[in-house]
Amino acid sequence: MTRRYGQTVALDNVSLNFPSGSFTSLLGPSGCGKTTMLRLIAGFEAPERGSVVFDGDTVADASRQMPPEKRGIGIVFQSYALWPHMDVAGNVAYPLATRGVAGKERDARVREVLSIVGLDGYQHRRIDELSGGQRQRVALARCLIANSRIILFDEPLANLDMHLRASMVEVFRDIHRRTGATMVYVTHDQAEALALSDRIAVMDGGRILQTAPPTDVYRSPACDKVAGFVGRGAILDGEIIGEHRGMAVVEIAGHRFEARCSGTPRNSVARILLRPEGLRLAETGMPARVVSSVYRGPVFEVVLALAGTQHDVVIDCVEAPAVGTDVRIAVCDAWVIPG
Repeated sequence: MTRRYGQTVALDNVSLNFPSGSFTSLLGPSGCGKTTMLRLIAGFEAPERGSVVFDGDTVADASRQMPPEKRGIGIVFQSYALWPHMDVAGNVAYPLATRGVAGKERDARVREVLSIVGLDGYQHRRIDELSGGQRQRVALARCLIANSRIILFDEPLANLDMHLRASMVEVFRDIHRRTGATMVYVTHDQAEALALSDRIAVMDGGRILQTAPPTDVYRSPACDKVAGFVGRGAILDGEIIGEHRGMAVVEIAGHRFEARCSGTPRNSVARILLRPEGLRLAETGMPARVVSSVYRGPVFEVVLALAGTQHDVVIDCVEAPAVGTDVRIAVCDAWVIPG
């Protein structure tokens, strides 16, 4: 699927399948194409080439376009998109009102979905009486009451503070488990994507760089861009000098260690990803000097300059060594980035 805006290519021949009941996060920096993809699924945009298909039925291509209201989709926006003149019940029941559902059936459905999102008893609250997290729950309840087969999230937590974001992540996870709806979640926040999704599509420049479960995207990124965007860590040039029990034997700064790899490395020189949790201070290992230390709450984030290289690595320590101290780094886990 391709979509352009003038000379700008927002999506460049992208193909992505969303299995029924899956929770997929579209993750990437601003301008990578993730919101464009969401708008194509929703029906707010039409593809220039390619098609959008729901359960085998084409809902959009270059020559035709099914309108959004007929696609059975619910959308939770960053701005909530709630009616300020309606109370909570009125906002939630709006999709039913458009279908002519009224009376006891409508009221029962409203109570049911408000219970699912944790807003029992809020039917008659005004929208301006709600917190940001509560408003987001109302928007989600409105999607659920319509029995949407797909729920799209367009950076829904961007306007919330850290604690509200954390609580809403749990709400979204719980609702996905309880409803089994197919969910597509647009975000530039990797922590949200890792916590929520059963798979992540990492995007950049209108292309999909990798689609995989969160653990694979984090531990085994498909390329330098994914490795650099998701999580902390250092990407270093290393020499592949052998193989041992399916692991690559790597040498960096005169120190040898084993690294996970995808198949047999094709080149003698490779890019090696070192995550903080895969490193520790030890008696033997790569020589380094402490450059800086920042307290992050449970640990100190320590930056170390590797001797004989222009590279720094990051390691987490319960107690930080003094700046300027010479240390040794043992590698417990590493990944050879394919390429």
